Amino acid sequence: MKHIALAAVAALGLSAVAAPANAAVFAWNIEYTGWWEEEGGGSLLGTISAREEDAADGIVSFDELLSWVWDWTGNTVMPAFSISSAEGGVTDFNPSFYIDGRTNLPLLDGVDQDGLDQGVFESATGDRALDLNALFVTSFDENLVESLSTGDATAALGTVAVSDPTPVPEPATVLGLVALVGVGAATLQRQKQAA
Repeated sequence: MKHIALAAVAALGLSAVAAPANAAVFAWNIEYTGWWEEEGGGSLLGTISAREEDAADGIVSFDELLSWVWDWTGNTVMPAFSISSAEGGVTDFNPSFYIDGRTNLPLLDGVDQDGLDQGVFESATGDRALDLNALFVTSFDENLVESLSTGDATAALGTVAVSDPTPVPEPATVLGLVALVGVGAATLQRQKQAA
């Protein structure tokens, strides 16, 4: 009986994982490096997510962003911080990104090089912000004193690296798998107690 219960739980778990999603969600990791060398380095590491069909044109635009998070690693001018949409962060200037291998480029001498605006991302409290097109990282302390770290858009080593998409598990699928594991564990426990 134990083997039958295990087989049933495994089959249900596999079917939950293999079931096609109605609207697959993917995430892309984005890394901005090489522009803050004069200030001791620093980079911006982010993750954006969007539905597969919205990203089919190779661009994730502002209205297609489902979620985002950005981590500033810090340098001699600006300490490290993180901001995200999950904590109520906001965006401005309609941020958009190439996610199909085309190069995302910041402003160079005030000129938009790639036709996209990677936009401004700001914390919910408004005390931390970053501008991915102008390469500014801004933070205010408790006395509202501003710190500003400015990247060099002409830096030869400056890059924007965008990862391949990775699937984001849907909450319903994850909960379903957790429930199946729970049912399987409970079944095995009951059988153990009965024996």
